[in-house]
Amino acid sequence: MKDVDCFVMRVVHWTIPLLTIGIFVVDLLTPVGIAVSILYVVPLLLTVFRSKEQESLYFCGLATSLLWLGLFLKPPGSLLLYGVLNRTLGTLVLWILALGLTRFRRLQHESVQAERALMSERVERAHAEGLMMEAQQARYYADREAVRAVVGRKEAEEQLRVSQLRLQGIIESAMDAIITVDEDQKVVLFNRAAEQMFGYSTREVIGQPLDRFLPARYREGHRHHMRGFGQSGATSRKMGKLGMVMGLRLNGEEFPIEASISHIAVEHKKYYTVILRDITDRKRTEDAHQESQRQLSTLIGNLPGFVYRCPNDRDWTFDYLSEGVSDLTGYTVREYLVERSTSYSDNTHPGDRERVRQEIQEAVAQRRPYETTYRIFTKLGEVKSVWERGEGIYATDGTLSYLEGFVTDITERKRAEHLLRQSEERYRRLIAISPYAIVVIRSDRILFANDQAIKLFGAVKADEILSRSVMDLFHPDYHPAIRESIHELVEGRPQVPMLEEKLVTLSGRSVDAEVSAARFVDEEGPAILVMLRDISERKRLQEQLRKTERIAELGTVASGMAHEIGTPMNVILGRAEYLMDRVTEEPIKKGLQTIITQVERITRVMNQLLSFARRKAPERVALDLKQVVEDSLEMFHERLARNQIQVELRLADPCPMVLADADQMSQVMINLVMNAVHAMPEGGTLRVALAPEPQMVRLTVADTGHGVPREVIKKIFDPFFTTKEFGKGTGLGLTVVKGIIEEHQGSIAVESQEGMGTTFTILLPKSE
Repeated sequence: MKDVDCFVMRVVHWTIPLLTIGIFVVDLLTPVGIAVSILYVVPLLLTVFRSKEQESLYFCGLATSLLWLGLFLKPPGSLLLYGVLNRTLGTLVLWILALGLTRFRRLQHESVQAERALMSERVERAHAEGLMMEAQQARYYADREAVRAVVGRKEAEEQLRVSQLRLQGIIESAMDAIITVDEDQKVVLFNRAAEQMFGYSTREVIGQPLDRFLPARYREGHRHHMRGFGQSGATSRKMGKLGMVMGLRLNGEEFPIEASISHIAVEHKKYYTVILRDITDRKRTEDAHQESQRQLSTLIGNLPGFVYRCPNDRDWTFDYLSEGVSDLTGYTVREYLVERSTSYSDNTHPGDRERVRQEIQEAVAQRRPYETTYRIFTKLGEVKSVWERGEGIYATDGTLSYLEGFVTDITERKRAEHLLRQSEERYRRLIAISPYAIVVIRSDRILFANDQAIKLFGAVKADEILSRSVMDLFHPDYHPAIRESIHELVEGRPQVPMLEEKLVTLSGRSVDAEVSAARFVDEEGPAILVMLRDISERKRLQEQLRKTERIAELGTVASGMAHEIGTPMNVILGRAEYLMDRVTEEPIKKGLQTIITQVERITRVMNQLLSFARRKAPERVALDLKQVVEDSLEMFHERLARNQIQVELRLADPCPMVLADADQMSQVMINLVMNAVHAMPEGGTLRVALAPEPQMVRLTVADTGHGVPREVIKKIFDPFFTTKEFGKGTGLGLTVVKGIIEEHQGSIAVESQEGMGTTFTILLPKSE
């Protein structure tokens, strides 16, 4: 009977396409008015013998396409409308018939399935009574293994607790804001730095959308970016790659932030972690650990499994199976026991099969229980790890009757162990490559230092600072505060506030740093994690900003003074000169001359202030600096001679031209020469040198005057700072010089020693 069915299937397989092609050719050769299309019904009916349930619908779609294609290929004529109507009716008939055939085959398939289910139920009922004893024994094994699972879960929970403490210490001591959201962009983590940055407490924002921390105009772009990032396949984007965005504090204040972003998938769910930086730098966080550890404990506490009985053959052909086998392997009990369409040996991973067989045979030979771990393939092709325990059941004559045992899924435990190792490795890697200096101390001794800490303290390798007292690395002035912080942490305080302290490198150099510390507990007991960041550059920039703001305020004051004081001073000067020409008494003339002198001094100060505040942008052109030097010295020729000052020139010839503004370079030379003259009231030597440097030209102006004390030289370029007597200087000359040089992308430096003179060195860029 099977041969006849196979023959019919082969005939139908070739008949359907041949009939279809033949009908299409006949349709092309017959006139438009003849309803050849109805012939497609014949091969459509033959599709009922095909194996696929949807075969009739597929063929109907093909026949419809050929039917209308034939009409398109026929020459146009008067019967075209009749042909369209003819094919429309034919198409309707074909689809009604196809839907009917599909419905018929579906009912037929459901009938067969019902018969099979009935047969399976009868077989299972026949086995139920004979297997009651085996089920009770299987329950015994399952209970025993559940106890083991609980023990394993407690060990995992202990590891989880240690990991959570480490994670909490790191996140809460981080100097950047760390926020984690789920797939709906709802906040699930909000650290202390984020609280300080945005002004919200953690309790207020958990479960709230991340959008609340962004101004309204950025929210749509943020959502679009998050969707694109989640679908891109990338797992992280580093700090600065996202550009600068604006954050929104609780009080409505907007502020610029940089962000980095990463995402991970835990049990098919995505979690996004963003690290936000306000003014401070860098980040460090990873939030998936808690969720993965929670999953680990749940999975270990609900291990699936099944009990079995089988002869000791190579295929492990089961005589009995519990329903749990379906959850574990994907194959049903019927497929193993009734249909025999698969065997457990086939499901066992080829790489483990012989090893497991050998372990079982050795245990059976010694009449002892066996335990083994191996891999299996599920029906869907998934690889699972399982743990099996069983033993041989022997007849009264001592011969082995069969094997009985219990198999449970340990895939999740294996995966959890891998995630735990992966998590610990991730934290070690994050600490090792962190841009922050991180050290771990216990009992006042350094146990660990990452690369940034080694670099910060000026060491070459970690051994140079490990096992040293933490006090050796901090300035003595801060030792009492550090001891107090360590005491608080050891006594149980989770962390101490961030402080600014001074470090001492191995070379003895002092470094300003921000220090944050937190307590954590590992398997060896309490320890302290310390994060340090070098803020020397930030403090330098803050000082520079302070000076810049002071100069800006000076410009505003100067402009106001010029307007409010300039005109009255001109009136006073004019009236004093007018009276000077009309009086003859010497006391009055002397008083008027004093007024004129002081008004002229005020005018000079105002002019210098205006020159400083309203300095125009330099018009930089190719300039022969040698000519500027010579012209400036010519201007001071008589005064230098009167003060008995000798001039020594060392001007390289030829010397490259510089890219500079001629008027402003003259102003620089005038100020420097004037300072030199004031520094040598009893005469001396003025040395001016000009020489090429790589990409630059060096101008040197030196005197042999009284010099400047070491504690004063650092303030020499500050506005209104002067070492001259009252009335002989405004304190703005060198400030103006420094501003001009820096606007030309150059630099100016000063060297001085009391009684030995002062040297100014200027570098200006060459002209191309």
